[in-house]
Amino acid sequence: MENTNNATIEKEEAQLIPLLRLCLGQLKAHWVWFLFSVIACAALGFLYLQCQPRIYQRQAVILLEDTDGRSAMGRKASSSMNTLLELNGISVGDNLKNEVFILSSQRIMERVVDSLHLDVDYTIKESLHEVSLYRNRPFRIEFSSECQRPEKFEVVKTGDRKFALSNFERGKDKYKGKVSIAVGETKKTPLGNLHLIADTYIDKMPTGETVTVTRLPKKMAAASYCKQFSAGEYDKKESSLIILGCEDINETRAEDIINVVFDAYKRDIVANKNRVANNTAIFIDERIRIIDGERIASRDQMAKFLSDNKLTDFEQSAQMYLTESSAARKQRLELETQVAVARYLTQYLQNSSKRNETVPVLSLPEASFTPLIGEYNNQMLERNRIAGNTSETSPTIREIDNRLASMRSSLLASIQSYVKSVEMELKEAGQNEAAINSQVGSLPEKQKVGLDIKQQLELKNTLYTYLLNKREEVALQMAISEANVRLVEGPLGSPLPISPRSNIILVISVIIGFFIPSLVLWIRYMLDVTISTRKEIEDATTIPIAGDIPRWDEGNERALIADVSSDMPIVESFRVLRYGLNFMRHSAKVYIVTSSTPGQGKSFISTNLAYILSRAQKRVLLIDADIRKRTTTKALGSSAGLTALLIDEENELQLEDCILKNVQNTGVDFLPAGKMPPNPAELLMGDKLDDIIDEAKRLYDYVIIDTTPTLSVADAGIVNRVADLTIFVLRVGVQDRGFLPELEKMYQAKKFRNLCIVINDSDVKRGYGYGYGYGYGYGYGYGYEKKKKKKKGFGIFRRK
Repeated sequence: MENTNNATIEKEEAQLIPLLRLCLGQLKAHWVWFLFSVIACAALGFLYLQCQPRIYQRQAVILLEDTDGRSAMGRKASSSMNTLLELNGISVGDNLKNEVFILSSQRIMERVVDSLHLDVDYTIKESLHEVSLYRNRPFRIEFSSECQRPEKFEVVKTGDRKFALSNFERGKDKYKGKVSIAVGETKKTPLGNLHLIADTYIDKMPTGETVTVTRLPKKMAAASYCKQFSAGEYDKKESSLIILGCEDINETRAEDIINVVFDAYKRDIVANKNRVANNTAIFIDERIRIIDGERIASRDQMAKFLSDNKLTDFEQSAQMYLTESSAARKQRLELETQVAVARYLTQYLQNSSKRNETVPVLSLPEASFTPLIGEYNNQMLERNRIAGNTSETSPTIREIDNRLASMRSSLLASIQSYVKSVEMELKEAGQNEAAINSQVGSLPEKQKVGLDIKQQLELKNTLYTYLLNKREEVALQMAISEANVRLVEGPLGSPLPISPRSNIILVISVIIGFFIPSLVLWIRYMLDVTISTRKEIEDATTIPIAGDIPRWDEGNERALIADVSSDMPIVESFRVLRYGLNFMRHSAKVYIVTSSTPGQGKSFISTNLAYILSRAQKRVLLIDADIRKRTTTKALGSSAGLTALLIDEENELQLEDCILKNVQNTGVDFLPAGKMPPNPAELLMGDKLDDIIDEAKRLYDYVIIDTTPTLSVADAGIVNRVADLTIFVLRVGVQDRGFLPELEKMYQAKKFRNLCIVINDSDVKRGYGYGYGYGYGYGYGYGYEKKKKKKKGFGIFRRK
């Protein structure tokens, strides 16, 4: 198992190394394009940075507290009503998430927009991005009409406190024209009457500078700033801290937004708390007005009674009886007051029009439902606050309504039970008072009537005094109400912008600069189906490779290496090929050079191979057996040639008569193809070709035959019978890789005698090298280092 893993790792490493060398070679070959791409992308990234507005962030922390100064997280545990509701199946959660929602609501932000006038923005261009002036603005614009659609125009300073307004826009509508205006003037424009007021920095504004004024509808402005503002829980489990954050292109404005949001939130809390007191005050005022009317009527009735009966004071006559009944009467009056107040609360709770209002808080002796009223009012306040920021049909509102309905039912049951108990006490007090008053029957009838009137007046006075005291208590409560929230940490933030992130954008730009040419080269590589590396040939075939000829940029298919210096890499590569052929088959004298398709460079290989063999003091004959295309003949010269010998059945022509001696002073003798016959394949099949080759072998040390491509015509296969060694030319960037398995089948079937491969046009500079230490042009001691600046060099393999 361990051996298998080691073998897998070694195989992966063996596959990775050529890939890395390929990438490195591509980078070296196209470094100019990589450098240009990186510089261009970095420049574009820098331009993008200059176009982006600078965004600053400010954050503050607030703490929600209970009315007794405790953290708001203790509310749920301390609420007996919440426990009761949860036992009844009604879910009660803490208020922290609700407060976060309210803080980030558009309703609060609309108040901030009104307070800071954020619906109008003044900006200037700095470099390529916009900068908001905010407090540093040179002037203010007052508008005569409400904004219904976004409006925009430019203000250019033309002189001392003189300006020009232009480029008016309203929504998608644009208006031409220019309006001149001075400080303090009101001018009519396409956007309505505009009044320009000088501000702090008006004298510091240079002449010709342009200020862009943008105006949004207040709701749209609030929605825009809501996206820049955020509120979130500091710790969802263990604290009641809320983090307020704001991101804006002006750091001062971000701080002001956080501060004003906090102030608006505090005012909202106080207003919600005072709703209960306001409802209670309204109820007390209504009852005072009614009781005061009844009290005045009783007083007038008493005065009329005394006047009609010419009485001054009948109390002395009834003093002895009143002393005994005073305690009973006082108790009855208190109980009647309690019953009246409790019945009013019952009617108030049963009134469907007041279902979304808080219940007046009226203290009654021994009333167990008073804490329940407080809990009910807290829930109602929370419900109304949330309803102000969402719809009445939302799941949260429906849940709270169900909870309030349950609480209302509990309150009604408790109040009704209280009324029954007080009514029983009132009945007993009435019976006791009736027993005492029965003793007053002996008093004169007028005194009895006067006593009844006086008792009614005392009752009204008692209720009136009670309500006056309650009104003062409510006024005091409204005066001392405060929000149970405090600022823990004011708006803080870095003086540096958080966006755009210059370093990250520049790094990404450089990465993209590397990626673009890499992607192009990789796509080019993936779409190329031709051979590119020696390893591809070795993996697909078992045919021996005699040598690889590097790219020769100065030459072409008809070029001769005899025309260049003998220490050039191209010449050295043919020396290596000569050695490889001799090593593979020392006794071989007849070499056939062929390829799969035209354009592989077989004529170039055969011509220069003949030349390099002649340089070893060998007699070499080059035969152009491609009698159809005759590429070599066109390059080196023509004579009667091969076709004349093939059709000479009478042996009138001798081989030496058709050979061109020492063509182009290369030391190579050349047998041209001759004229194009009508039946080239049949001529090559005859015995005459064998006789010609036998004669050539007698006269020369080597015979190089340049024949046709194997896939085009059958000539190559026919001529191959006279070969000692077959050289198959594969050109990098031309030969399709799909042909390699077919070539391997030919090799296994021995269709060609002693087949070997020569790789043509390899180029290591483009990163397609093999990696075995090959590669001409890196210095063999032949002086190439001095000339390499003039040459593009070459490698092992090349992909076009």
